[in-house]
Amino acid sequence: MKTTRKNAKKTKPAPETYDWLMAAMKNGHGRRIEKLSWTRLAAIYYANRPSSRIRQAINREARRCGYTPRTILGLNAADSAYAQ
Repeated sequence: MKTTRKNAKKTKPAPETYDWLMAAMKNGHGRRIEKLSWTRLAAIYYANRPSSRIRQAINREARRCGYTPRTILGLNAADSAYAQ
């Protein structure tokens, strides 16, 4: 089968940048970091370098919610396919 531009699989780049994570939701109710699951946040956390702005933001969000970042991210990374 010949692959043409019409039926070629479109891939999107991973949107997990700091600006994307901190942006307001389309409906105006909170930021993305507040709405994503801890499993998804753990995957984003471990995909970034130590001391990056993204990791710092996720650590702040965990503390804001009353969690220890190490515990909540460790528990959810174990559930994730992205665990190291």
